[in-house]
Amino acid sequence: MKNARNKLVLVIADSGLGGGTSHVLSLLKNVDKDKFETHLICPAGYLSKTAKALRDVEVYNISMHSKFDLISFLQLRETIAKIQSEGNPFGPMIVHAHGQRAGLFTAFAARKYVRKIYTEHNFDDTYQLKNPINNFIQKQILRAVCRRYDLIIAVSEAVKKYLVGHRFAENDEVVVMPNGIDLTHWLDLKKKHKIETVNRHPVIGTVGSLVVPKGQKYLIQAFAQFTKKYPLARLEIVGDGPEKTSLQELATGMLLNKNVSFLGVQKDVAPIISKWDMFVLPSVSETFGIVILEAMALGLPVVATKVGGVPDIIDNGKNGILVESKDSIALCKAMEKILDHPALAAELKRGGEKRIADFDITKIVEKIENIYLRLIG
Repeated sequence: MKNARNKLVLVIADSGLGGGTSHVLSLLKNVDKDKFETHLICPAGYLSKTAKALRDVEVYNISMHSKFDLISFLQLRETIAKIQSEGNPFGPMIVHAHGQRAGLFTAFAARKYVRKIYTEHNFDDTYQLKNPINNFIQKQILRAVCRRYDLIIAVSEAVKKYLVGHRFAENDEVVVMPNGIDLTHWLDLKKKHKIETVNRHPVIGTVGSLVVPKGQKYLIQAFAQFTKKYPLARLEIVGDGPEKTSLQELATGMLLNKNVSFLGVQKDVAPIISKWDMFVLPSVSETFGIVILEAMALGLPVVATKVGGVPDIIDNGKNGILVESKDSIALCKAMEKILDHPALAAELKRGGEKRIADFDITKIVEKIENIYLRLIG
């Protein structure tokens, strides 16, 4: 019976395309609806619209514009109380918040007897805000959030190390649970978009918001060196953001106008990625890097920086190549190494295809469900 199920409420303050929202959407799609009566609280947008089309998911829209949005806080408190009171008001209920803003609101909006879980997607030792005052405030909020939850989920070992090392939480209060991908879906896309890459000029690609932590400027600098050996190579950058103009000016200044393309935000990246010879993630800060898994699933060799949660995915030399962040020369050499050694490229592809099995979203969600069930006893 519906009322006999455990109530699960997912809360996130973002509804656009991104790692956190993709993870929440995966949870909504794959959680066992026979065990969990599932609800989502988020702003209007992509996530909200997509979730409303899913079977047996109730969606509530709350804007959560800022950490000081009192109206949204009151709406969240009222919505959680409403969900709790309906059906079986005394039955088990879990509220799972994703991201700091949702975590802050939920920490104070959910009643004390509701079991609360918080997932930290961003903070590790490489994550810093430009404004030191804002950075200090964020850390204090994170400390307050962590103290008010029954369990903290970190998306990588680097995030857990940060939370425990800075005493935001105790070691036994934090569980590492990576993001995952719909493996069947991506392998189907690989078959659908498989193309012949022989006898054409190399194409390098990356996907990510055009923001400073993603480090695209280092990739453009590396590519400028790369074109000395491969003058007709192309670099395709998928994504948008505040650094777009600066990155375009950098490419122009390095005489790469004909070689570098900015493709903007793409809802369907598979047809684009599948045409690349390799995927490069040049991030300065990256708590996980789910796009690495997607590139591996599409059969690409990967070059990435050794930051945050990326080493949780890549075993250097076996399923990808790791380089230090902010090192354009190392990036260039790694890219050249893959193109110059087809046997190595093939080995990295095979290693990537083997590695992604560990991040199948069905396995990840099953582990999260077990966490839920343990919490409610």
